[in-house]
Amino acid sequence: MLQKYARFVVNNAAQVNSIENGLRTLTYVLPGRFADAELASEAIYTLLSFVGVYHDGLLAKAAKAGLLVDKEGHPVEVDPTPFNRYHGRQAQRSSVYHVTALLLSGMQFSEKLVEMVVVKKLGEKQRWKVVAWIEIIKVLLRLNLLQLSGRRMVTGSVVPERLVDPASLGASRKPESTQHMAVAAAAQWKGGRSGLRFTPVRDILDRSEGNASLCGFVMGEARRPEAVAPATSLVRRYRALGLAGELLFILRPLVYVLGIRKMGRRDWRPWALSLLIELVSRQMIRTDLHADRRTSSATKHTVENDELSRRKWLLLYYLLRSPFFDRFTESRLTRIAEWCNNKPLLSLLGSLIQDYQPLWQQYYFYTAGS
Repeated sequence: MLQKYARFVVNNAAQVNSIENGLRTLTYVLPGRFADAELASEAIYTLLSFVGVYHDGLLAKAAKAGLLVDKEGHPVEVDPTPFNRYHGRQAQRSSVYHVTALLLSGMQFSEKLVEMVVVKKLGEKQRWKVVAWIEIIKVLLRLNLLQLSGRRMVTGSVVPERLVDPASLGASRKPESTQHMAVAAAAQWKGGRSGLRFTPVRDILDRSEGNASLCGFVMGEARRPEAVAPATSLVRRYRALGLAGELLFILRPLVYVLGIRKMGRRDWRPWALSLLIELVSRQMIRTDLHADRRTSSATKHTVENDELSRRKWLLLYYLLRSPFFDRFTESRLTRIAEWCNNKPLLSLLGSLIQDYQPLWQQYYFYTAGS
């Protein structure tokens, strides 16, 4: 049954992706439309997150097997991103890392839905107990990833990125015979150190009927240092300072939740302490990586830079957390929403702001950034 479903997804990737995108768009406009609309919206979004990761895995396997073609019938070649290379290598080295990454992703996908159900069924008091336990589990999972990776940065997402745009795909082609694939592989030269395969120049000229530009081919196949560097070198090991900063970043959400449980959500102390920990952690990590960059190779560390950029944008969540939100942000957002409601093209934006304001105030995980 699963094999039939997998073939269906691969053969109809564009249509399946359109359905996913349509349902995901629906989840953005559902809140506020009827009773418990936010619960239905979050349930759909959580399910789509799990299904989307599964579908991406199916397409990635099909791409590796050479089964994907574009709408014109040409084979689709997929180069793994540095992010996928790094996490894929870590998962190959340790099955525990792979399982831990899946568990952490599952927690991130479902935490909002769990909080909503607990609030509606068990009440406010039990909500903070459940939220604290979720953050404790996530801290333990991230600490495990930090150790298994050899004291390297733990990225916000640990599941592979989507490599192929399903909307650009046509019907998949049938897998080639084992004998044909073996002959094709034998015609290539495989690097002993990097494991990369290279096509002989004679085969390039034969396929192009003698019209190939060797210079153009070489320039097109030139690989960046990041593309051929060992996967584990794409994220550097922390020194003592960076490790301390990463530990602070991992523990920050738990400290914030415990502060809220003790002092209340409208108290400034948990908010200020969380912000202070985040800023100190960021500075310690940047200092550590900057010092290492002076002695490291010329490899561009895209994974690290993207994660640091993501963490910088997470600081905006402090504008949506109480008590800052209640004191400063709420009134301004209300005025913006009212102004947008009077404009034909911006009325949808104003409606979304008004629908999501209660969610930002009521539910912790909507602005947790953890």
